[in-house]
Amino acid sequence: MKYSKKIILISILTLMMLPLFLIPRTAVAQEWTYDGADTEIIPDFSVYPSEMYNYNETGIYASPENYTIIEILKANITALHWELTTWANGTLIWVKLTMVNATSGEKWIQAKEIEMFWWNQSFGYHAWFPFIIPIEKDGTVSEDMLNNVTSLIDLWCSWAGITFENSATYYKEYFFHYWNSSYNNAYLRANFTDDGILTKFEHYKTGFDYQNYTLMSQPAQKAPAFDFTTEHDTLTVNSTEFKLKINITDADNNNDGEIDTDYLYRIQNGTEWSDWADVPNLADWDLGDVEAGSYVLTIEVKNMYGVTQKEITIEYEPPKKKREIIPSYPFALISIIVIFSISIIIHRYRKKLRL
Repeated sequence: MKYSKKIILISILTLMMLPLFLIPRTAVAQEWTYDGADTEIIPDFSVYPSEMYNYNETGIYASPENYTIIEILKANITALHWELTTWANGTLIWVKLTMVNATSGEKWIQAKEIEMFWWNQSFGYHAWFPFIIPIEKDGTVSEDMLNNVTSLIDLWCSWAGITFENSATYYKEYFFHYWNSSYNNAYLRANFTDDGILTKFEHYKTGFDYQNYTLMSQPAQKAPAFDFTTEHDTLTVNSTEFKLKINITDADNNNDGEIDTDYLYRIQNGTEWSDWADVPNLADWDLGDVEAGSYVLTIEVKNMYGVTQKEITIEYEPPKKKREIIPSYPFALISIIVIFSISIIIHRYRKKLRL
């Protein structure tokens, strides 16, 4: 009986996702991939290429020390053959799935590159599993978006022959719940963040072979934190040309397990901005032909999540001119006078010796 349910479920999932395998590869019109600090958010979703979302798994086939990493690889606008009758363009997200043993650190790639989520405003939402769901233009999950997800769950249940006596969707909590109250106590429920990330999926006696998933970690998605000063940690300089030291706080904003390194910076002096460039160890700067005084320098540093701006005030104090020892007499004239005076003294001394 259990084996039969597995076969039925596999057949259902195959039919459900068959349209994704019918995507014509020549239909790609636009693509979003990782591009360092210039990486763009994937339209209709809250995720960026290169991000990783980690989920703990529990269930029949789950090992307690293992967890799953969902890595966002790319997205494109792709035509999907809707119900084998209509072609429709939608946002398609590709991911890499990796299983990790938390104890040993060993990793198994479950899918190197797989089409995971597809969304079209008119035709709805399709997914292998709803780890990430669409959002509105204001960046949050709407009632309509949540209804699209429950419609997908309804479709799964219908194809699998699973019925629930009750269901409810709590839009303000981004939560839905299916359950039986008169027999077997079966239930299925899921929670999401306001920007469409699954935090918990749990089911009991449903007949589905899905695991239960709990979000372990997700990207912080924060703009850079940094400060800057001069090379010698002083805000007073005696030259218009000096070096700036930019200190960026270590962070792993895309949750890939590595310290972020892809940043760009630019400097504003007055009303002019420099071009965006890689952040150097020391940045050369020239105030130009200016008088002594205070000058505000503004620096912006950006990553793919945003731009952070900081400013400092530089005190420019030109070096003082050295005083001349005898500024009113040329050195040559002084030398002649000294030599002449010595000659007179020597002459008088010799004259006295003769007497």
